[in-house]
Amino acid sequence: MVSSHEPEALRATLQFLIASDIPSEHKTVLMEALTQALRSHIPRQSVETAAGPWQLHETTLLQSFLAGKSANSWQHADEMLMRLASDLHRQPGDVRAKATELGLGVGVDYRLARASARAREE
Repeated sequence: MVSSHEPEALRATLQFLIASDIPSEHKTVLMEALTQALRSHIPRQSVETAAGPWQLHETTLLQSFLAGKSANSWQHADEMLMRLASDLHRQPGDVRAKATELGLGVGVDYRLARASARAREE
């Protein structure tokens, strides 16, 4: 049986790993493994049933979570995306699309965050 605290422990471990001084070739492998483990905790049944139109409370949660946030790495973007997908019981692609539609894509898509940072520098 999977512990209900396991996703939180995985997120905390991922944050620790991001800040650690482990050599990059090992860090990348460990981060990918932790990200995959986090993805495995999204309940498939509830994700499949929530494919309908976005509800106001879902959009509000998405906006409040991503307000003022910008991903600082692909791992950070993926972690925020997976957390939101889990909280909203939606597919990560749907969450990314809705966040982008609302102008908050920089929080869950590192390509957008990087492009936004470059545009501010110019």
